[in-house]
Parts: sequence; structure tokens; C-alpha cells
Amino acid sequence: MPLFIRVPAAVIAVLLLGWGLYSIDDVSDERWLSILGLAWVLLLVATTVRLPSMPVFARSVIRTALVLATVFAIISVQLIRIQVVRQDEIAYRTAVTADGTDAIANPRIVLTPLETRRGEIVDRDGAVIAGTVQDDDLYYRVWPDPATAYVGGYYSPFLVASSGLEASYADVLAGQSGNNPVRRLLNNLLHQPQTGTNLNLTLDATLQARTHAMLGEQDGAVVVVDVQTGDVIVMASNPTYDPNRLFTTSPSESESAQGYWDALTSDPEAPLVTRANLGLYTPGSTFKTVTAAIAIERGYANPESVYEDDGDIVIDGRILVEANRPDESKTEWTLREGIMWSLNVVLAQVGLQIGGDELWEAAPDFGFGQDVPFDLPVSESQLASNEEFLDSSNAVADTGFGQGEIQVTPLLMALITAGYANDGVIMQPRLVDQLVSVDGDVVQSMPRHEWLRPVSPQTAADVEQMMIDTVESGSVRAAQVPGYNVGGKTGTAETSTGTPHSWFIGFIGEPDSAPRYAVAVVLEEGTSGLAGAVEIGRDILVETMQDPT
Repeated sequence: MPLFIRVPAAVIAVLLLGWGLYSIDDVSDERWLSILGLAWVLLLVATTVRLPSMPVFARSVIRTALVLATVFAIISVQLIRIQVVRQDEIAYRTAVTADGTDAIANPRIVLTPLETRRGEIVDRDGAVIAGTVQDDDLYYRVWPDPATAYVGGYYSPFLVASSGLEASYADVLAGQSGNNPVRRLLNNLLHQPQTGTNLNLTLDATLQARTHAMLGEQDGAVVVVDVQTGDVIVMASNPTYDPNRLFTTSPSESESAQGYWDALTSDPEAPLVTRANLGLYTPGSTFKTVTAAIAIERGYANPESVYEDDGDIVIDGRILVEANRPDESKTEWTLREGIMWSLNVVLAQVGLQIGGDELWEAAPDFGFGQDVPFDLPVSESQLASNEEFLDSSNAVADTGFGQGEIQVTPLLMALITAGYANDGVIMQPRLVDQLVSVDGDVVQSMPRHEWLRPVSPQTAADVEQMMIDTVESGSVRAAQVPGYNVGGKTGTAETSTGTPHSWFIGFIGEPDSAPRYAVAVVLEEGTSGLAGAVEIGRDILVETMQDPT
């Protein structure tokens, strides 16, 4: 066979096989067999070479060897497809049981989750959040502390997969990454179970438990972050769920877990939604700090700018009534006083000064409309459902004092508050501090990164001081703590039920020192004003400062 035919035949055969392997999801088994057959014919053409003069028997042996070589080449490609390209599909293939449901047909895979010593999740002091208990040659997942269990998330490989850190760090916990790569490769080749890597968190289990004690039965969330590092110290949510009740030892023994899962998914209070990172709420007056920060940063105002507020304001024919003036005889108020006494009329005017276009433009600088880089999924906060909403003057005014269509997570409000106390720098939030091997060796330390810088240090200092003034001589004096420097702001957010959510954001530090921790508290349909949210935020800030860690 001429060379100009054999070379293209070989090239086409290789390309055809490569395309078939690459397009595994689009190539049926029948089409793949056709590809193999065609490729084999092309390889036969490619190996049909002119042999030198030699005995007939020798030529026959060589030709037979070449044919067998093409056969082995095709078989090798098929083995690659089965053992490498389609290994997960084949390993996890399902069969239909007598009752018509799907079940994993590979008995090795059924036991694999229990044969792996899954890495533990521990708090910053080593307290176990999610642990592994060995029974003979099998390992079972346990969550000993109800106050932290849901932060780790559920792990239920035979029922509903996983969530939380159990999902975000699934490969690390299962030993498929984050450990010794040589040992991992050997275990895979020898079909030996892997050993998972532990997650050391920034969370403090003791403070988390204290926060839950403060929350009691009240639905809501509390987030405490380190101002300078972004470390999440407390991440409490109510209601919660028990991951232990979702873990099963086999697919055939999941009736109780399935019943619990069905109850959780049908519960109108949505306990599977962790409020701290997934809950979205109207921020109410806590957002006034953002409006003030934007106005100062963009040159529309300063803390001493004066606004008229005699009890109401008319905006495009709508009367906005002021309910928070501490002195009804006073009609002029500074922006500082507007924050201190949470004056809606003042902040509505500030919002109108900025305008809808610039509010929309500035919102992403504070994290609105952005994905929060975090170890857990975080719902995207919004300034409004779309920019057109802010074409209305009343919508802009409502947004200025924290109503309108604003939706925000407690985590983002804690981070924004921390930014005021950190010279205008919002750090990337961290929940996982280190990956640690079972031998205690630190495999990886998670870096600390700056995330956003929405305002200058001077603007941040202005907002920080206004929040301190609000606590020292304004409407949030209940947040005062002797011996500490505290700043804060409350919020009462209207809801469709008529019972408002109660907010508190704040920070704390030593006297004459930069603030160290920031907090965001939201109580769903909680007590409005100062009761509840302020007390929880104040007390957990103090306990965080006093924690010996």
C-alpha cells in the first residue's frame, strides 16, 4: 500500500478514536462500536506494508502479527474507554429493584462511603463539629453538637448526598484531594479506601452555643466576623436541623431518614435554609449606613450636612411621615443626627441626592449583586430587582432609608459593618482556616484576602464615628458596654405579614483601639427597635472579646 494512503489512514484512525473518547456523552455504544470497526479497518490499511523478499511463512507471520497488533490496539482503546473515560458511569451504574426504584448495582460502591475514614470538621479550639466513628472496618458520620452541626452540613450518601462544608469540601474530606498525592494514587490503584483530611475552622463552638442560647426559639441569624481578617467566629441560624437523622448506613435502611427529610423539605419554616448565609432580608435602617457612606464618598454630603425634617416630606405626591424625631420642635438635622436617631425623612433626602443611577452603580462596591467568595454558598444580595425600579423617586427614597426592594444576607451586613471598622476594607470571609492530615500535619493554610474596598479610610472613619455616636448618645444606647468602644445601628424591616424583622449591626473594640469584631443580627418578625436584636448583638460581641482564644 502506498505511503500517501497509509499515513492518512493512520491519522484518520487516531483522530476518529480521539473524537469518540472525547465526545463520550454524545456517542452511544452502538456508534462507538462502529467507530472502533472503522478505525480498525483504517489501521489495517495503515499497516499494510510492502515486505522485502523472504520466505512465504515469514511473510505470513509478520502480516499476522501486524493484524494482531491492530486488534490489540483497538482492544486497548476500548479498555481505556471502560476503565478511564467511563469509570464513574460504570462504577455507579444503577439497576431497577423489584419495587421499581433505582439502586446502585455495584456492591463495592455501596460500601465505599463507609470504608473511607472521612476527615473531621473541628472548630478553632479542636471541638468536633462533624466526626467519624469506626465500627469494625466501617466508619460512620456523627455530629455531636446541635449548635454547630448544620454549619458542617449533612452527609447522607445513600439518601440525599451532602450540603454545607460536607459538600464544599467533599473531595478533601473523602481523601480525594488535599492529602498526600502519592499515597492517594497508590490507594486508588490498589482499590484501598482513602483517608480524609480534617477541616479546622475559624468558628468558635462555645460562642456558637451561647448565641443559640440567646436566640432561644426565635428564628433568625447571628454572624460575628473578625474585622481585620474576615474570620467567621459565629454563624448561627434558627431554625436548625439534625444531620444525624439524615445519615444512613445503607440504601435499604433509609426509611426513617427519608421521613425526616420529607418533614424538613415540607416545613414552612425551611430549616434547611441556613439564614446566616442563605437568608435574604430587607435590612431596614441598618442600610442607612450604606446610604450615608455612598453620599460621603461621592461628595454629596458630610456628617454635618443639614437636612430639613419637620415630621414629613412629600415625594411625588406621597407623604412620608417621620416617626423617629426625638425633638418635635427641631426641624433641621445633620446627617450624623439622621443616623443617630434613624430619621427616615433625612435619609430619604440623602438617597434622592445620590439618585437611582449612582445608588445602582455603587451597590456592587458593597457586595450587592456579587457572589460572596466563601466556603459555603451565599445568596446574592440585591439593591433592587432591576435598575428600572430606581427610576421612581419614591423607590429611591425608600431605598435610601433601607426599604424598597433591598434584599441582603446577614453575612454581607456583618462584612459591610466590618468594612467601616477596617478603614473601608472588606475582607474575604473565611470559615475554613486549615486543612490538617490525620497525623496532625498542616496540609494547607487558607490565605486571607481583601475582597472589596467600597469607600476611602476617611469615609469609613466618618461612618464608624456616626455609629459610635448612635450608641453613646443616640437611639441605640442599649448597646453600650462599660470598658469597650461600641458602635451600632438598629433596623426595623417591614414584611408582608405586617410583623417587622428586627436588625442590629455593630462592632466592638478596646478603648482607643481599632474595633476588633463586627456583628449582624436579624430576628424574623422579632421585637422591633432595641429589644432582642441589640441585646444579642451586644452580648455576643462582649463574649467574643472576652473569649480566651
